Amino acid sequence: MNFGEKWYVRNTAGKVFGPIDFATLQNWVRDGRVEPLAGISENLQDWMLAPLKPELEMDWIVENNPGQFYGPTHRAVVDDFVKSGTLSPGARFYCDDRGKADKALKALEAEKAAEADRADKALNGLKSELTTTKAELEALEAEKVAEADRADKALNGLKSELAATKAELDATKTELDATKAELDALKAEKAAVHAREWKTEVLVPEVVVANEPPPPVARTAFTGTIAPHAGVGSPFAGADASSLAALERQAQEELARMRASGSKKFFAFGKKKS
Repeated sequence: MNFGEKWYVRNTAGKVFGPIDFATLQNWVRDGRVEPLAGISENLQDWMLAPLKPELEMDWIVENNPGQFYGPTHRAVVDDFVKSGTLSPGARFYCDDRGKADKALKALEAEKAAEADRADKALNGLKSELTTTKAELEALEAEKVAEADRADKALNGLKSELAATKAELDATKTELDATKAELDALKAEKAAVHAREWKTEVLVPEVVVANEPPPPVARTAFTGTIAPHAGVGSPFAGADASSLAALERQAQEELARMRASGSKKFFAFGKKKS
């Protein structure tokens, strides 16, 4: 602790001693050379009582007899009083610790101020960190919301695509089922064709006795010239194309008449297997 190198002491008689350094001033105090009401100064202009300088530790008062006091002074001076035997047997000693208390209070206040400053800095740091963290959380939340929205859109797209694919598969399945049914029908038809036995059938006319003569058309149906497409022995031999058409019309009319009159058929055809 540096208090400068120029200190002056002024005793109660007004005499000034110095300049001296602060360590010498402290030694003078311990030796009892500085009176309780002595003044000290660094510039010979601003003076203060020596006991008011806490670093000089002039905080002891001696009551030699009731009402007879000396001090404040240094503890070394009190010890010298005791050793020298100059004090009465009932002497009492008081330690004025106000300077120490002030010093401790100031140190405590400085410590508390520093602690409060550190707490403020820490609080500001926490606030800044909290603000940054809040911004990061908001950004992360916004990113999560956007990601969830993208996921929902992608999921909806996949659902639509899946529905379309399912519909396409259903249509394909229906088409395949129809094709399979057609194939099965073709297979069955092919199997039936392969299993079918072809046989020659000849229709043989069966003569039925009628109770009435044939109609006139029957007596004249086979007259005339031979048609170009009728071979020898053909029932249409000797008939030309025009007579055949007329014959067909007459036959239809006669059949209609016979159905209306309930006449019996002349022939019944049966199948004869060869």
